Amino acid sequence: MPPPLPVIAAAGSLASGGLRAAAAAAAASADILLLPGRGALLPASRTLLVADLHLGKAATFRRAGIPIPEGSAQGDLARLEALIRDHDVARVLILGDLLHAASGCTSEVVAEFRAFRDRVPATAVVLVLGNHDVAARRLAGDLGLDACLSILDEPPLRFVHIAAAATAEEDEAEKDEAQSAGIGLVVAGHVHPRVKLRGPSGDRLADRCFHLDQRVLTLPAFGSFTGGQAVEITDRARVWLARDDAVLEVTNLAAHRKSHR
Repeated sequence: MPPPLPVIAAAGSLASGGLRAAAAAAAASADILLLPGRGALLPASRTLLVADLHLGKAATFRRAGIPIPEGSAQGDLARLEALIRDHDVARVLILGDLLHAASGCTSEVVAEFRAFRDRVPATAVVLVLGNHDVAARRLAGDLGLDACLSILDEPPLRFVHIAAAATAEEDEAEKDEAQSAGIGLVVAGHVHPRVKLRGPSGDRLADRCFHLDQRVLTLPAFGSFTGGQAVEITDRARVWLARDDAVLEVTNLAAHRKSHR
């Protein structure tokens, strides 16, 4: 049998008593705390989890002749820095796609991330490589990354970029290995999950979300200039709306929409 599922809780809303008070209350019993701002915290190790920043995406578009305004990356890095400071983070794990494309890794993009890195020198930054991170190993020193890994196991958690690489596509021997290694939950990115909601009055909403299903927790895309994919709501799934000012569980609303299609 796999290990018990880690306890996952949401920090709630910034408007209801402040982030620190809400986070402290939820963290008391949580192994993973879902935070406003599209990150997740492992309180025991003071580790912040984020995924899919896609830095350099705007630069990639501009190189292709598509006029995209600047500024999204700076805002994302400021939000990341605020999460680090607000939660006294010792380590950041980026679960893939820190970078968007080699063509977008301009000197300005590298310098912006390095400046962020220099502002949080006491915090380790580790990248679990994603499918877009083709230039990450080459630029690791310039970016100030402490490590670049393909996968990271810290039982009962396994950190990857693409969850299918650690779950559905495994053969039985690999599944047995994960179970014997004490892996109870895979945490991943890649999908850029979004949830579609419809309230009892008929109002509709689609937004980024944290998605838990089949012992896989998928993080929302941290980068602002990213698309998204609507997630399937199964009977065993849990879904939390991931806003900059709140994290709210909306599993029942998502299930309501599914039942009224």
